[in-house]
Amino acid sequence: MRLKDKVALVTGAGSGMGAAIAQGYLKEGARVIFADINIESAQKVAQDSGASEDMWLATYIDVGNQANVKECIEQTIQKFGQLDILVANAGITIRKPFLELTEEDYDRVMQVNAKGVFLCSQEAARVMARQGGGSIIHISSTTSVIAEPNAVQYGASKGAVASMTRHMASDLGTMKIRVNAIAPGTIHTNLTGARLSDREVMERESGLTILNRVGETDDIVGPAIFLASDESSFITGTHIFVDGGYSVK
Repeated sequence: MRLKDKVALVTGAGSGMGAAIAQGYLKEGARVIFADINIESAQKVAQDSGASEDMWLATYIDVGNQANVKECIEQTIQKFGQLDILVANAGITIRKPFLELTEEDYDRVMQVNAKGVFLCSQEAARVMARQGGGSIIHISSTTSVIAEPNAVQYGASKGAVASMTRHMASDLGTMKIRVNAIAPGTIHTNLTGARLSDREVMERESGLTILNRVGETDDIVGPAIFLASDESSFITGTHIFVDGGYSVK
């Protein structure tokens, strides 16, 4: 078990990639906090993992609210006494043509996707610094480097995540805190399910990749385990693109 005796906090763990990562960490021996703005979903995903309740905690988090982020991390320490891994996964998207975007649309996406990563990473790093190290993993996106239609604010938020990953790695390296990012391409989740249910959309998205398919949530789990484990102890400040080759076509 590659994560035995580790404690991991996964935001957005009530569904999609976050749920898959959190359950994957449990299988690798970690104790896991399933944090989500929908606590009922987080609770169900944790229970469905089949792990004993002493191995997990399901809790509410609003990643864009500093007080709430602090409270979530305090609950983590109270329950498990440490925090070794953060996966800043929680995110939202609003797909609209650029000229139809509102200021509220932009602010909401940035609040969750960019500010949320900043707040969670900062609070987690404070704990990790006292402990003598840890691993922070951001969920970025191929849109951080590749333009897509109707995704201006989403791409901006993920570009911010990509930049923060590098800068945080630089600032935290002397504290033995590694900071890396996973940049998924199109992944079949609850957020993309409606769009990908259209056969033409699915065929188009699949055709954009070298492997001729979209990703599944399980495709993210292996890289997330690797970056959380000691196997990646000399890796920091980097992006792992999990996109079926989309970014190199």
